[in-house]
Amino acid sequence: MEEAIQDWINVLGAARVLTADEAQARYRPNTYGETRRIAAAVFPQTTDQVAQVVKIARRHRVPIYPISTGRNWGDGTASPITHDCVIVDLSRMNSVLNFDDQLDVVTLQPGVTQRDLREFLDRRGLRYLVPTTGAGPSCSIVGNALERGFGITPHADHFGAVTSIEAVLPDGEVYRSATWLPHAPEADRVFKWGLGPHLDGLFSQGNFGIVTEMTIRLVPVPDCIEVAHFSFKEDADLEIAVRAIRQVQRVCGANVGSVNLMNPLRLLATTIPYPSNRVAPGVAMSDHLLAELMNHHRIGCWTGVLAIYGHRRVVRATRTTIREILGTVANRVVFLTENRVRRMKRAIRFLPRPYREQLRPRIQIMEAAFQVLQGVPSEVLLRLAYWRSGKAPPADKPLDPARDGCGLLWYAPLVPMLPERVRAYTQMVKSTCREYGLEPVLTFTSAADGCFVSTVPLLFDQTSADQTERVGRCYEALFNRGKDLGCVPYRGGAPQMRLLVEPEKPFWRFVRQLKQAVDPDNLIAPGRYCPPPSAGSRSSSSLPATSITISNIICSPLCRSAIWAGCTSG
Repeated sequence: MEEAIQDWINVLGAARVLTADEAQARYRPNTYGETRRIAAAVFPQTTDQVAQVVKIARRHRVPIYPISTGRNWGDGTASPITHDCVIVDLSRMNSVLNFDDQLDVVTLQPGVTQRDLREFLDRRGLRYLVPTTGAGPSCSIVGNALERGFGITPHADHFGAVTSIEAVLPDGEVYRSATWLPHAPEADRVFKWGLGPHLDGLFSQGNFGIVTEMTIRLVPVPDCIEVAHFSFKEDADLEIAVRAIRQVQRVCGANVGSVNLMNPLRLLATTIPYPSNRVAPGVAMSDHLLAELMNHHRIGCWTGVLAIYGHRRVVRATRTTIREILGTVANRVVFLTENRVRRMKRAIRFLPRPYREQLRPRIQIMEAAFQVLQGVPSEVLLRLAYWRSGKAPPADKPLDPARDGCGLLWYAPLVPMLPERVRAYTQMVKSTCREYGLEPVLTFTSAADGCFVSTVPLLFDQTSADQTERVGRCYEALFNRGKDLGCVPYRGGAPQMRLLVEPEKPFWRFVRQLKQAVDPDNLIAPGRYCPPPSAGSRSSSSLPATSITISNIICSPLCRSAIWAGCTSG
């Protein structure tokens, strides 16, 4: 390790290499309550420097763990899965390298955040939507795409919008697709599938290399954006809501972004402080208190939100169609534009104080939602992470749930849009969370045709060892009971990896064969979406791969010869 650190200092300079103590202080905070020993950290600024970092790690057989910005809230933050890794922090690789307003694609480095891209576009007067998420302005565009994150703007599937990738492989070689030409990269940047086997997909949720550049497709700001809010008064209406959302998907297609369907706790968690003075320690909020809050804030049992994008005539026709589908089954359907929300904000000033105080948080959420829909990153939705932490979100500095000691762990399974399956899953989440003294905060997002991604934030106070321990057991119970229903997480991080990766399955055995072919010493992100090395394989890392972790960042490429080696050895 000492020799590797000295070599990195020679390449990067002493200011861009952190010792173990410095790295531990910087990367130790996370939102799930466990810690990893961190051996050091390095800050490369170019692809060539990343390649040299990897070659040095290979020469000295030192495991490394790449991150983009380390803000993978609720899925590991910046924590490696195994102990004693060196963090390769790519946050200083934060340049937008190319923007083509004729082809609508942008090429950027992994340190570029939602805020960085927004500012780049605004400075040049370019009217495009940033692929925003609720994680906030300081999170990496590349990292979120590689983790298969999603949003509610068009191109909701963020990795689906990725058209080209550059990465450093475990031997220090630089990977690009077969269609990439240095003098004319445009074809590679616009055609996702390239030529030959599609290896770019292996960078997503993998540990075969370090992504240093990515090209993504952006959506121009449409003529009109309109939001539909709809609600169902009774819990028994859930199946009706699922059928209606599926019908909207079928009929409206690409004119509608993702549809969110939320239970009342999801709305309360972003609009009011947690009523800790009315909830006993170690238990969840009672049904009686929840009903009282729902009544006071006029929240139904299920609330839906969707956005319509397009030319005004298209939006008008789509609005009519949605009203026909939802109007006959929902308790209420309201269509809003940004101007209407502004008028509402002005109008509440003339209402009596109790009504103003009741409506103001909801209008703030509406404003934040419109920002996100317009590709403007916002921190408002990130306030969710603070709900049960015992801490108020700071007003004088950017939100950072890990720094502020918030407890957050995501359970995010795929749930087919089958009404009976959605009902069974909902009942399972509610009973399991309450069993462990947690609120079942629940959202369904239509992330694919016919499929929801359900996001359940397990919120807790990290200062309580009891709560931290119960959250880990609650996640494991949700994971196992969800699998019994056919609902499997689509992503995970440090606290979840040992459950997600099942070494006995043929899929994961094949992943391990590929890993052993291209990274025989298991040096890049050991344990990340990959089983531990098989017995007898050459591996420098004897670290426990069941430790767990992940960051919302690095991903992996495989060179063609390595793919063939992996296939033939299998």
